[in-house]
Amino acid sequence: MNNLTDEQRYLQLQSLPINDLQTLLTFAGQSRTGKRQELVDRCHALMKSSMVIREKCDELHNKRFGQGEKPTIPYPRDSTNTLRTTHHHLHSNQQQNVEIRFAPFTFNEDLCVISPPHAIAPSKQSANGTQSLANFYFLLTAQQASDVATSTFYSTDQSKIEYRKQILLRFTTIGGDSTHNGINAPDKLPPNLHVIVNSRAVLLPQPKPTAKPNSDVIRPGRPIDITEYCRLCPLISNLIEISWFTQDLSVPPPTYVAAVFLTERKTVPQLLARLSRPSAIRPSIETQRTITQILSASQTPQGIDNDLEVASTSLRLPLDCPAMRIRMRLPGRAVTCKHVHCFDLEGYLRMNEKKPTWLCPVCNKQALYTDLFVDQFFIDIIGKCSSDAKAIEYETNGQWKAVGEEKLSRRAQREREAYKAAQAAKNTNGKSTADIDHSGDDDSNDERALTKSTERPTTTNNAQDDIPIIELDDD
Repeated sequence: MNNLTDEQRYLQLQSLPINDLQTLLTFAGQSRTGKRQELVDRCHALMKSSMVIREKCDELHNKRFGQGEKPTIPYPRDSTNTLRTTHHHLHSNQQQNVEIRFAPFTFNEDLCVISPPHAIAPSKQSANGTQSLANFYFLLTAQQASDVATSTFYSTDQSKIEYRKQILLRFTTIGGDSTHNGINAPDKLPPNLHVIVNSRAVLLPQPKPTAKPNSDVIRPGRPIDITEYCRLCPLISNLIEISWFTQDLSVPPPTYVAAVFLTERKTVPQLLARLSRPSAIRPSIETQRTITQILSASQTPQGIDNDLEVASTSLRLPLDCPAMRIRMRLPGRAVTCKHVHCFDLEGYLRMNEKKPTWLCPVCNKQALYTDLFVDQFFIDIIGKCSSDAKAIEYETNGQWKAVGEEKLSRRAQREREAYKAAQAAKNTNGKSTADIDHSGDDDSNDERALTKSTERPTTTNNAQDDIPIIELDDD
């Protein structure tokens, strides 16, 4: 792992826990105290100047993630980002290799192409719909099979063994209404899709809900992980069987393209490490300038865009994430958003890891990972505010103050004060009347108690006189 780039070294340090970072600093004879980010920066500076420190870091990383001492050889890349592999097409008249590039997937980084993209044309058309069948083989090299087989780890979230390096099957369309022109083609699964790898049915994404009866099963476009269905052996080929059909004859079906990629799974901490680089953090002065422009625009006769939520003299900025409902730890937003309100980037990535929608929780517009950035202004604000502060009020003069409770309008405040005054007057009148009534009731209660006390002994004596007395002789 000595041929890693500086960015890869930094990501490697980000993946290590604090104990390993302290061990590395102790090995280098440096101070091991400080926050996690300080330890990472300190180790990164040492690794730039010392080969011994880099080797020790590789040792700790391999020991932590169970990769042993076996290095990972980088895959060769050519101009087309493809590798020569062996393919045996069962239906060569239906499959044609095409030049197309898939859009990058956020949580998987492409290492190489196992099976190049090839078109799957419809094979059968009838009055009931269009059907297509395609079968093809692919063969893993010795290096690919070894790297995938040795990248296993136990996932506590899924409670099963998973792979850090995954084999993905991806689909997209060409021609028709496709607007990508073969560049950054988005994933799009065929309707009523069935995939079988080595005689085993592949688990596909959940279909989209629909209220139409007898309609096509449409699944969200995302890569399909087929790693656990593949034979990780360079001597045995893998067979993929693809079938799909559509009942919609109103428009001609598009031509779908299928390809197989070898990728490396990226975790949320690794993605956050890229966003936390100094070059990716937006300075506080830029956010303050944007807030000032919003406040000044709200005072003009023309007004501003409806997407910008502003007040006349101040701007309210919440400190809680609108999606997670907790205090933001790494606030940020997308460059495509017009607002200055932020959301927690870690929670946002974990939500999209389970269900990739990539919609901003504030404005509900597209917010891709490549458009995200960390806002230093909110980081400074959150560090200065107490834990019970829910938001801040940013004034036109650049001053701000923390707000604990939800701020009410003037009308709501007047209604609350009137309600409290009415309740106080009611309680005062009720208390005085109740005291008068209780004073009269006390006298009567005392008389009843005295009468009962005088009657109880008589009743007791009469009850004792009525009881027959039986005397038993000694005999």
